[in-house]
Amino acid sequence: MNSIAALSISELSFAYQTKTALDQVSFTVHPGQCAILLGPNGAGKSTLFALITRLYDTRNGSITICGHDIKRQTRLALAKLGIVFQQSTLDLDLTVMQKFNLPCRLVWHEC
Repeated sequence: MNSIAALSISELSFAYQTKTALDQVSFTVHPGQCAILLGPNGAGKSTLFALITRLYDTRNGSITICGHDIKRQTRLALAKLGIVFQQSTLDLDLTVMQKFNLPCRLVWHEC
């Protein structure tokens, strides 16, 4: 197995003013592994996704994608990331299967 993690989250915390959304979250996903975020509304899933994709800026903790720090090497890190949005944001002419396969074809490779 490749020693570089596909995604590494370390001691990540985030708050909206006085509301803590994430508190010292840490986990690693290695190439070839799958991870699922499950939790009730308000558990921090969307906040974590926004931090990974740089929609929000990390203040405490770190995020690396294929060994690239998301803050210091943003372009290199995000180039390794494929995203499938919940809302229908892709070309309306694509079938459901084409929408699902598009990010896989774009980014399916080892770190």
